[in-house]
Amino acid sequence: MYRPLGARQKDISTRLMKPTCPDIRIKDVLHLVKNWNSAWEFNGDITVFDAGIAQYLLVDDRSHDVFFASLILGKPSLRCKLVNNEPKDVLDEEAENTFNLVGENETLEEERKEIDHLKTVLSRKGYRFIDV
Repeated sequence: MYRPLGARQKDISTRLMKPTCPDIRIKDVLHLVKNWNSAWEFNGDITVFDAGIAQYLLVDDRSHDVFFASLILGKPSLRCKLVNNEPKDVLDEEAENTFNLVGENETLEEERKEIDHLKTVLSRKGYRFIDV
């Protein structure tokens, strides 16, 4: 596998990854669940910032989408690319650890089970959700 000079990668437990964006794009996440590519588990597609204290902040929208899909699928860890620029933690600083499920009302009935599972996993981590 090609790794550019200076790109650091690490296998990271999904338990140690922390979302920084308050929006969960349900349609995109469910698309990834249905079309999961096992290569995402080891190719460093997720980008994180090492915040020290055994916590890795998710950096971009794609990383968030893959992370949420991995939670639904019960993936224990993912290979991530480490970056030096710390993202703004909007979820913590502005949204008080409350998620907005974007497009939740547009989902099919059979997709509710996956969304409910994601909400359960995130609730156990102390996150809340905006009531729609």
